[in-house]
Order: sequence, then structure tokens, then C-alpha cells
Amino acid sequence: MKHPAPTGLGSLVRGGSLALAALAALAAAPQQAHAALPGSAGNTIVRNTITVNYADAKGNAQAAVSATVDITVTTVAATPTVIAPSSGSTDGTGAALPYTFRVRSNSNGPGSISFTTSDGTFTNIAAGTAPTVPTNIFLGATVIDPSETKTGSQAVAVNATITLAVPNDGGVPTASGTSGGAVNDGVINGLVVNDIVYVGDSSSSNFFGPFTVTAVSDPAAGNGATAAPGSITLKNTSSASISFTPAAGVQIVEAKDVTLTVTQGQIPIATAQNPASWVTTLSATMGAAAAGTGTVTTNAHAGKLSIVKYVRNVTTPVAGTGTQLSPAVTVNGVSSNLFYPAGVVGKPGEMLEYLAVVTDAGTGTSTAVSATDVVPTYAALVAGVSYGSSTAGSIFAKAKLGTGTEYDLKTDGTGGDTSTANGKTTGVSPAPVTMNFFIGAGATSSAGGSLTPGQAAYLIYQVKIQ
Repeated sequence: MKHPAPTGLGSLVRGGSLALAALAALAAAPQQAHAALPGSAGNTIVRNTITVNYADAKGNAQAAVSATVDITVTTVAATPTVIAPSSGSTDGTGAALPYTFRVRSNSNGPGSISFTTSDGTFTNIAAGTAPTVPTNIFLGATVIDPSETKTGSQAVAVNATITLAVPNDGGVPTASGTSGGAVNDGVINGLVVNDIVYVGDSSSSNFFGPFTVTAVSDPAAGNGATAAPGSITLKNTSSASISFTPAAGVQIVEAKDVTLTVTQGQIPIATAQNPASWVTTLSATMGAAAAGTGTVTTNAHAGKLSIVKYVRNVTTPVAGTGTQLSPAVTVNGVSSNLFYPAGVVGKPGEMLEYLAVVTDAGTGTSTAVSATDVVPTYAALVAGVSYGSSTAGSIFAKAKLGTGTEYDLKTDGTGGDTSTANGKTTGVSPAPVTMNFFIGAGATSSAGGSLTPGQAAYLIYQVKIQ
């Protein structure tokens, strides 16, 4: 589920960081309730007292007599709301990607949330790896008590606080369980200081936040319709002012962030030239209620190299056969497209120029890109200051990425550029001479670099027909 960037008043923003994935924010469109349960909070002590006043036979007033019956409201399981982060991607590496989901209660009281995860909807990839399953979490929840005196719309500025009356919880829950609590323990229906909460609205089914709990009052049961109400103080930790209208029975519910990790299963993907993805579903369940779900898409990428070899006759330009190089490539300041994949002829003593075009035709980055090319039989590699006489450190080839800067590659490996290509030669003519090319960003004189999708490297050298 995706949400617009924050604007306006009520807002939901992410609390905590997301590694390699951002949690979407809700703002002017506040977070909607999912099977919300406004009304009485779980663990609320509902007290009913009857008082009888009377006088004796002489008309003398007597002390009133009363009888009280307490009942405790049951927490009802409800479908949690699951807010998914933005999509992520793996560049063909199979790296594990962590995603942070925000899970928010919709119950009237505290309860445990359990999780399941699954992968599906595979496109151009056989399978993801079964995603990890977050550990169970415990979410608190309560409602605004009838004793609350604030009426009408309440505007809470950024970093400002608001204190709301909430029902006494009878000292039942702790911050992580539905039993074992005590009165005055700083826990009110599972909510404690530093919890992230959202507040409902009496005029809609929306929730507003996030707020952070800064104080909790959890008194012992005493007098009153809900046996001595407590209170909770909330700080607006969103990026905008929040307005809501409190009323008795309006929910205050906790949210927590959980992380699951997905891993690319198939390497490489089925067809590197095409997009690949899969969908991961996180299901959150409270008790017997239906599961709340959120999904995130992981995009997988893979590099795939293509290579075309061309040649031209420099001494006597002639047409060859096959698809001519297009567009023209500029070498030594001269633009030429008289390169052909076949059909070029030459005489002894004439100069030929070879051009290799290496392109990443995939959807991801190709790494450790290197190539070797052996000088053809009956030809001598031209190497020198500018394709001249052979000397130590002389130029044997040119290299460039796309229309970028052209760099000289030297036989001793001292030329080149770490953002484009490096190279060197082994062997001495007339024995076979091997040219070694290390291509792309990060290339060194002994290791290949990387090409990004659509990036083309041009490797150019000359030979003389013997």
C-alpha cells in the first residue's frame, strides 16, 4: 500500500530507520481504521452503583446504603493494519534486502500480534527466497475516557503534547503481556512511555499520528464510572500539526515497526534484458481475527554483456558487408563509421583498425568486465606514441565509454583511466601478442570494472598486414 508524501494536518510518518527501504508516509489523508473497535477499552472496570436514601419512621434521615457491581471489559481481537514500505531492488547479486513494515493495532485493548510471510507473483524470475518472519510483537490499546473534558477539534503542533483521560486498566497488563501487571506500574493497557501511538477521531474512522507517549498515569482502582481513570500524555512526533476531535470511546492504539528480509533466489534471472520482480506479503494476526496484510515488491536486475567486433581499412577505405557501425565513433579526433563486421579486405602493408563494442544489454550492472584479444596471424600490432613505433609504454589501443573521453592504453599497463578502461599487452611480435582490456568504472591494470545498463565501451586498436 503506497501513500502520498506528507502534507496537511493528520500524518503518519515512519518511526525508526529502514535499511535499503523507506516506509511510506501518510499526511493529509490520515490512516484509516481497519475493523476499528471504538467504545470501551479492554480491561476497563465498568462500575454500576445503586444508592438508596431513606428516613426512619420519625422522619430522621438515615445514611444512604449502596451496592456496587463491577465488570471488566474484554479485549476483542481485531485485524491489524499493516503499512508496507516502498519497493526495493537487488542488482543481480542475490543480496538480502531488509524491509520495515509498520503494524498498528485496531483492537480495544492490548494483545499479541503474530506474523507469517510469503513470496509470490514472480515475473521473469523463478522464485525469491522465503522471506524471514518477524518475531511476535505486543501492541497496547485503549480509548478516551468519558471523564475527558476536552471538546471540539484539538490542534497539536509539532513537538507539542496533549494529555487525555483514559480508563483504568485494573493493573492487569504489562508492557508485553496481558497479565502480571500492577497499578501505578507506568503501564496503561499495555501502553508505556516512548511507545508510538495513533489517535482516532470522533467524526471519522481515521487515525492520526504518530504520537509518542511521554507520560502515563495508572492509578489504583477507586471511585468513578471507570474506577478512577488514568491519563496518557502524547507528543506530536510527525512533521506537521495534527488535528483531531476527541470523544469518549475514541481509540488510542499502538504501532510498532517490524523487519523482514527477502533474498533473490534465482541468479541470474531468466532473461537479463527484461525486468524481473516478485511480491512479498506480510500477514499480521491478532487472536482469531482476520489477518491484516501488506505487500512489497522487490525488483531484480542482472547485467548481460553483448559484443560486436568491427574492422575498417585505414589505408584504403573500402566498404565491407553486414551492418555498418552506427552512429559513427570518434577516434583520434576523427569521426568514422566505415567499420563493418565482415567483408573488409586489405593488402600487405595496409593498416587495419579493429573496433570492439562491449555493451551491457541487461537490466543490471555487469561487474569485473575484462576482455582478451589476440593479434591476428599475419598482422603486427601497431603500438607507439600515437600508433607509431614500438617502445616501452607505447600506446597499443584506445578506449572510451559512449561519447566520453578517449583514453590511451599502453603496453606496460600505465595508461587508461579508472572510470573507463585500463589495459596492457603480453607477448612480443612476431609471437602472438595478447591484448588485455579491463573495462568500466573501477577498472585497474589487472582487474575489470563495471558497466551499467545500456553503457557501451569502445576498444580500438590497429594492426599492419604483413
